[in-house]
Amino acid sequence: MDMDKNNMTRREAIRAMMLAGAGLAASSHLAAAPLRAAGLMPQNWKFIEPAKGDQVIHRTWPSLGGESISLLGMGCMRFPRKGSGRRAPLDQDVINQMIDYALEHGINYFDTAPAYGDSERATGEALSRHNRKDYLIATKMSNFSNARLDACKEMFANSLKNLRTSYVDYFLLHSIGSVQDFQKRFVDNGLLPYLQDLRKKGTIRHLGFSFHGSNAAMKTLLEMPYKWEFVQIQLNYVDWKNMPMEDSDEPCDSETLYKMLEAKGIPVVIMEPIRGGALANVSTGLKERLAEHFPLLSPAGVALTFASTPKAVMCTLSGMSNMQQLMENVYTFSHFKPLNQEDNDYLMEMARLYNGNPHIPCTACRYCMPCPRGVDIPGVFAVYNGVSDALKLPDPSNRKDKHFKENKKEFLTRYATLAKDTDASACVMCNACVSKCPQRIRIPDQMRMIHKLVKDLG
Repeated sequence: MDMDKNNMTRREAIRAMMLAGAGLAASSHLAAAPLRAAGLMPQNWKFIEPAKGDQVIHRTWPSLGGESISLLGMGCMRFPRKGSGRRAPLDQDVINQMIDYALEHGINYFDTAPAYGDSERATGEALSRHNRKDYLIATKMSNFSNARLDACKEMFANSLKNLRTSYVDYFLLHSIGSVQDFQKRFVDNGLLPYLQDLRKKGTIRHLGFSFHGSNAAMKTLLEMPYKWEFVQIQLNYVDWKNMPMEDSDEPCDSETLYKMLEAKGIPVVIMEPIRGGALANVSTGLKERLAEHFPLLSPAGVALTFASTPKAVMCTLSGMSNMQQLMENVYTFSHFKPLNQEDNDYLMEMARLYNGNPHIPCTACRYCMPCPRGVDIPGVFAVYNGVSDALKLPDPSNRKDKHFKENKKEFLTRYATLAKDTDASACVMCNACVSKCPQRIRIPDQMRMIHKLVKDLG
């Protein structure tokens, strides 16, 4: 990973905090939120948003016709809703405000997909209020359940309609998991020639794919005689050295995937830089360790900076669901400083500590939803991972542990927040979710494990 030596010392961070206390932060290049998240600022201090003129960094890509693309892209899968339930409608007014703010601060890449519920429609409604030349739309061919050519053509036409546009800037073959998957969904049905023809006509400006497979599958795909103008991969500091797939022993890691694309001169779009939010909510111990080395960045800011440092990264997507997340990310990318090798080595140690806890590699993408039996699959995994990341996962086989009662209470209290009939006990092992999971998680097996844990704690 190419990195520069540009980090502030802890002393400089504390000095900046003192300046903020004197009322000078608004005119400096320091915002309160990252300081507060790093534990260097009292929690009750008022949030200070980025300055009005702050602009996120852009990178220019000769292979894409000299296009200037914001290094921070807005992932539109986790838009805010009117209410807490997953069926609650999207909050269009807040979405409009967020997209207006994003454009005002230089974000010009907006990523959505038909698989993201009502996201395309909401994204199109918000963006269509602006000049079409001021933003780039990325959407996908989410033909998981029906790969017939006529159905795929209809899906693309609906995307254009929902997005209120006559062309798509960046179009992706969605979530390729293997060479066989690619062949079945995009080649055997005649879809790829159709999409290539749309690229020639300008209806699709740039064609690429998003990937959730092994290193070997990526190598094979890149050796095929197709022109890929960009590729989207999962990349974060936890998965950099090892990204195991639960249904396969084939090697997979972010570093190898990235370097294959870099060697081919293919711009890389990053997804899951914060691992579905998990790297923004690390355990207290890890948070303190991160704050020692990165005093000006929140845990999310650290993860985003790591993912965005490599030079072949075209855009890093962040699925922001409220205005404060957007503001903090704008701050990070308008004052972006690449990591150096020392930073990288430090984060590899943090990854080792993170992976030392039992962890289900769910990124809350929700492709598995809805469950036919109503199980809140991402919610159940979030409870388990949250307790594990806090180093408070109870071990029923070691009830004499001095922390057992405390950890048991912590886990069961969090588990009780799941709505009735949506926890792991409702899983009937039907396996409907398994083929939908891009992380290859054996979801029913994990549900059985969690349900057994709950019973053993009872």
